[in-house]
Amino acid sequence: MRASLRMPRLFLEEWGNLTLPPSGERRFTYMSRGAFLLSAIGITLVLSGCQGVPTMPDKPGPKVIAEMAKPGTVLIQTTYTAQLSVPSIALNEAALNQLQQQVLAAQAQGASQEELLDAVINELLTNFDRYFVPSPPMNRVNAQIDGIGSGFFVTPDGYLVTNAHVVTDDPDNLRTALAQNALQQLIQKDVEDFVNELGGAAKPEHIEKLQKVAANFYATHLQIADLERAVAVHLGASVPGVVSATKPVAAEVIESAVGEPIPGKDVAILKISDTDCPTLEIGDDTTVDVGEPLYPYGYPADATFFAAFDASSINEPSLTQGLASARKKMQGGWEVIQTDAAIRGGNSGGPVFDEHGKVVGLSTFGLKDASSGAAAEGANFIVPISVVKEFLQRANVTPQLSKTSQLWREAVLLREEGRNSDALERLKQLDALRPGTPAVQTRLQETQKAILEGNDKRGTPILLYGALAVAGIVVIFLVAKAMAKKPQTGGSAAPTPTTMNLPSGQEGPEGQLPPGDDKDESHG
Repeated sequence: MRASLRMPRLFLEEWGNLTLPPSGERRFTYMSRGAFLLSAIGITLVLSGCQGVPTMPDKPGPKVIAEMAKPGTVLIQTTYTAQLSVPSIALNEAALNQLQQQVLAAQAQGASQEELLDAVINELLTNFDRYFVPSPPMNRVNAQIDGIGSGFFVTPDGYLVTNAHVVTDDPDNLRTALAQNALQQLIQKDVEDFVNELGGAAKPEHIEKLQKVAANFYATHLQIADLERAVAVHLGASVPGVVSATKPVAAEVIESAVGEPIPGKDVAILKISDTDCPTLEIGDDTTVDVGEPLYPYGYPADATFFAAFDASSINEPSLTQGLASARKKMQGGWEVIQTDAAIRGGNSGGPVFDEHGKVVGLSTFGLKDASSGAAAEGANFIVPISVVKEFLQRANVTPQLSKTSQLWREAVLLREEGRNSDALERLKQLDALRPGTPAVQTRLQETQKAILEGNDKRGTPILLYGALAVAGIVVIFLVAKAMAKKPQTGGSAAPTPTTMNLPSGQEGPEGQLPPGDDKDESHG
């Protein structure tokens, strides 16, 4: 399509009723050269902004929120390793004989075999240290346990936010977890031996309780040596022959900026050595009212590591949606936000977005039904971003939107408008900054495919708009200058002034300017 070169409306309106004085007196008093050039620059800037990057919608919706947050939301893994020493289990014969007498008495009173077995196992579980005693030999095992959570970048140089309980643990909980995970073979053998003592009559629920008995025993008598903690942030990475995988990067826990697990302020600040990290935009939780939508985002373990899923699914965070249900005050005087949005194990530390796509808190904990032990419906809680900011200040960290995030944001919005060629340009820049990022690789492939299929609302390039604007302004300036340069003929009478009556804002023939001669006079 041929580009039309027309006079900017500013000049047409100025020339709406222009009287041209005699050539010896012509002065362009309606606009000085400086004003002319300033207007030219202004028009160039305005025109060059045409078909630029779309602005972020005030309420982008869950689809765009999830897409925007994908590169900056990460999976965090905490690994504990240690050498464990535990004694063997021996039975306290005297205590067991007393228990046997109680069982016989209950049987004489008509108790059923199942009732007696339940009573015995519950007694062992409640008072395991009375019936089981440590004895040689000592058993030594190298132990490792892993936990996962979620987090997100807040600065381009690698500072992240997560929950404190993702990277720390209560010592008693840690001992029990190490015993349960590392001593599984010992526990299984002990339970099998005890069930055989009972005549093999134990039910699955009885075996489960006996496993807890053995785990509690080992946790009580456990000796831990060489305990070490390693925290890693899993960044997406493309691997030849595999769609995508995760690349663990060692993270430092900023000890001065770590809170306490609930009921404490459950926040931790981490740091990895990296550049151009994709950051998320921090919002203001005080503006979130009850009834407004919230969007938790992260890596719930059940949906991240389900065995039937392809390995590439590990890189896919999950978005859930709910409402802000209430604000609850903790014992320390600070508040948490209640939501009915689904938050599960592995979500901890992940961002929660408001309807504007900004982070207003961390997915942190949920309550359980006291009778069933199942998760209580609609009872999930968020640590507000205002609390997170306290810990960022402790670490002397100021959140900042990275170049990577800006390019990703532009690519997402351009794709939403169907401007795939423009989006492809941003995605290629992103791939150069952070090669192999799965989200970028996936969108690169999708965008290239869309272009090949003809799905591309390609606008006029920004530079072309700027060039057209400059060309038009140069022509106007040269013609206007020529109008003032025609020399005056000596001795002739000055011509009668000529008046052009053009209605304000009306254009003449395309590219045509009012007539005039070439006398060059002062331009003011």
